[in-house]
Amino acid sequence: MKTHRFPRVCIIPPLLALLIASPARAAQAPKAPPTPPPSSWPALDQAADHLTQGRLDAARDAFDNLANDPAAPPFVHSLAILGLAETALARNDTPSAVAAWQRLAADPDLPQTHRDTARRRIAHKGLPQRDPAQYRAQIPTLPQPAAIFHVAPPASPDPDGSESKPFPTLRHARDAVRALKKSHAGNLPNGGVRILVHGGIYTVQDTLSLATEDSGTAQSPLVYEADAGQTPIFSGGVRITAWNPVSDPKLRDKLDPSIRDRALQADLKPLGPIDWGDATAIRLRPELFCNGVPQTLARWPNEGFVKTGQVLGKETFKVWDTIPGCKDGKFQYSEDRPGLWLDEPDIRLYGYWFWDWFDEYQKVASIDPAARTFTLAPPYSNYGYRKDQRYHAVNLFRELDRPGEWYLDRRNAMIYWLPPEGVESTKAATTLSVLAKPFVVLENVQHVVLLGLTFQEARGDAIHIRGGADCLVARCTIRQLGGDAIVIAGGQHHGIFGCTMTSLGCGATRVAGGDRKTLSPGNHFVENCTVSDISRIKRTYAPAVHLDGCGNRVAHNLFQRIPSSALRIEGNDHLIELNRVRRVVQESDDQGGIDMFGNPLYRGVVIRFNHWSDIRGGTECGAAGIRLDDMISGITVHGNVFQRCGAVLFGGVQIHGGKDNLVDANLFLDCYAGLSFSRWGEKRWLQAIQPFAQDAARPLYSTRYPQLARLIIEPDVNVVTRNVFARCDSVFLRDGGKERSVLNTTTQQPVDLDILASQDAVNANPLLRSALFETIPFDDIGPYAHPWQAPPPNE
Repeated sequence: MKTHRFPRVCIIPPLLALLIASPARAAQAPKAPPTPPPSSWPALDQAADHLTQGRLDAARDAFDNLANDPAAPPFVHSLAILGLAETALARNDTPSAVAAWQRLAADPDLPQTHRDTARRRIAHKGLPQRDPAQYRAQIPTLPQPAAIFHVAPPASPDPDGSESKPFPTLRHARDAVRALKKSHAGNLPNGGVRILVHGGIYTVQDTLSLATEDSGTAQSPLVYEADAGQTPIFSGGVRITAWNPVSDPKLRDKLDPSIRDRALQADLKPLGPIDWGDATAIRLRPELFCNGVPQTLARWPNEGFVKTGQVLGKETFKVWDTIPGCKDGKFQYSEDRPGLWLDEPDIRLYGYWFWDWFDEYQKVASIDPAARTFTLAPPYSNYGYRKDQRYHAVNLFRELDRPGEWYLDRRNAMIYWLPPEGVESTKAATTLSVLAKPFVVLENVQHVVLLGLTFQEARGDAIHIRGGADCLVARCTIRQLGGDAIVIAGGQHHGIFGCTMTSLGCGATRVAGGDRKTLSPGNHFVENCTVSDISRIKRTYAPAVHLDGCGNRVAHNLFQRIPSSALRIEGNDHLIELNRVRRVVQESDDQGGIDMFGNPLYRGVVIRFNHWSDIRGGTECGAAGIRLDDMISGITVHGNVFQRCGAVLFGGVQIHGGKDNLVDANLFLDCYAGLSFSRWGEKRWLQAIQPFAQDAARPLYSTRYPQLARLIIEPDVNVVTRNVFARCDSVFLRDGGKERSVLNTTTQQPVDLDILASQDAVNANPLLRSALFETIPFDDIGPYAHPWQAPPPNE
């Protein structure tokens, strides 16, 4: 999460907000079919109508006139040429269609996504088929290894890495590979080395560090691979087996009478000297897992939140002269329960203290039960505090009252637990996370593969890759961690493929690669992965993919059940395609399934052929499928399906102050609204873009992104074309007539998603045909079967 000078929220003046119908208000009024926005170029709609009605001569002439009209903008030229090609196909004149596509593909002034469509159709000789393999990562074929080392627990006498005397740890195998390289003049033998890791539990106490000397080559890779049919599990925790009833009468008296006899304790001192970390600090916080399920740090209330009362801090302020708050943490509470916590040694409060898109844990300095006030300890929350904000309390022994809750007494190294219903402590696998550093770090390494390994039960991250090139993490399962799963920082062409990442305290992947100064691509990819139930501890700004840099790709993944965004995108020329994103932004506000923020030079990002569904969260502002926040401009949103997206003030796509975005050929189905806008106006736009003006004028940027020549003019103007809005409550929200819109259509009838992949079926549907709608490879969205694919988590 970046620190911003101004609050990052949907800025809707209070009076205007009252005039905008909320979902509840809309339900009270008679529901009228929404109308499409007025066309910015009616002649193009008329030409498409000729085609739909079979008036092919009239369609050809109308499209041809528009394609050659010097007064028409580039997007009209490209759509007219696409119309010419479709008209030619309707005449069974494939050569004329190919000629039209060639004309479109060769014109650098036309929208890139339309040129890509033309190239795709040319490649298939006019046929609408699409080869799925062209949209999938090229995974290397591993050569037959020159040497194999085995790793297996428990340790055998005199291990030598053979199958009969395997090494006990990956570190032993790494050192054996280093010795082998030295005997071959610093190189791996042709075919490389395979380290076969046998099934079992490997308790990890330190990081496996791989450096440049551990690199392989394309012909001789170094592969750490699970042995066939086996599941090696690397655990960063310690098992707890000696559970007993709570014995101290004073402690028993603090517990609710209904659970006193079921609460258990375990003495952790026999486990040896262990740093018990912090109750809420990210990547330092120990967690208790029972049969792989994270237990809940004792909290109040048991579910949901309560609201802050009057703020009492002395350093007061107002946002927009309307929203009062204070910088120092002191506020009233209205419930009776906090008055019982005076003997709790380390109370933490988790909350959305000022904005519902920014969360923090706070330490309680004191409680005044007479005045019903909390006084918090510095450091205070980044944005301050205000009344009626959501919070709950954690790390409270007295609140150990619900099955599945636990508490750690750090002073006495004792742990307390109320087992879940139906769980017998003597038979359950209970593990406390201890490892607070990554399991594996690759530093400036090339051609190393981690394949089929499982990492779990640690406080921090699983894998870090820094620098280097062509490393791959595939078919791995990463779960039950307090941090992120995989972090890639720099380097070239690293991949995360076919992994399952679930039950994580923070996000799943953070990937940064490429150079924004030179616009050189990183070529990293995240593909064919399943990510679910993450951001358990850090609830916001901890997405499934945080992508940064230039020229990276996220494709064919499933992201689901996340309290905030599924993707956070920063940088240039990224490709986000063929992902399935559902049930995200379940708790935070002012977010999207994908979120971009704050830089009008983040250009060249293409978001295409994704399915966004059931994204309807938010509190004050809402939740969108795609959220283009503060000045994000020049983004292409093409061929997506938005299903049941948008809430409060947001549509399926929300654009906040940006321009030059192209929203093209998408289907919005059963959405609260199709698109929503937060217009900035010329004055605010010109002030905000000043820090970026110098870079915008650099020849590299101005050549790559010709629209930057018009950066200072026409703020808030975006292009919205060929979209279908089916059974949406609204089409546009707050557009102010600023958008350039053409070939959009609405209907109150459902659209069968099964027809989207067939051009013949699309053409046979008058609604889609009239929008010059393109096929969407709906059946190919999401993960696909592959030998290097980890099993999905148990649903």
